[in-house]
Amino acid sequence: MRREDTRIRTGITSKYGERRTSRTSHLLHSATKTIVAVAAQRRQAIVLENSQGIRCLYRKGNGQNRKYRGRMNSWSFSEAQRQLEYKARWIGLPVIRLSRRETGGSSVSCPRCGERLQSDRRLGRKLWCGKCRIVMDRDMVAAVNLSRQGRVRFARSRPPIIEAQGGAVEAVKGNPTPAVIPGVDAPKLTQLTKS
Repeated sequence: MRREDTRIRTGITSKYGERRTSRTSHLLHSATKTIVAVAAQRRQAIVLENSQGIRCLYRKGNGQNRKYRGRMNSWSFSEAQRQLEYKARWIGLPVIRLSRRETGGSSVSCPRCGERLQSDRRLGRKLWCGKCRIVMDRDMVAAVNLSRQGRVRFARSRPPIIEAQGGAVEAVKGNPTPAVIPGVDAPKLTQLTKS
């Protein structure tokens, strides 16, 4: 890479870029496969947050160095969501996608009481609640809050359970009515008459 030849630099960079892409795709495949397998084993739904616009968090001037921004922006967020969705649907798991409005403040509100969590420099990424005095990692707080929102959405989306009316005897009474095929069975059509 020391030689100032753009052709050599382009060839070497593309080679290492392809290796990095294949490694990333393999890691994504393994991680999403494990997540779906655990969710299927526990018979749970998968809740996804809307990650559109997440790269705005890692821009120049946001207080992160160049190397950190490069690592965070190289993640394939939408590819991970796509793989999770199709693998979950493949085995019949429900996938719930939450909107920005439903997930706003999910990492800063207490999962127990709903109060705003406080941060402390000594704790790093951990947050504490002044009301119920718990200390939790902010990623864990967000995961608990998202799972609760997913449960609420899942309960709202399920159709209400309609109880069968009447006894079991009524279901087997009478002869089944023959299926009428329009055009072929035209003379056999009967209309309801008012009596």
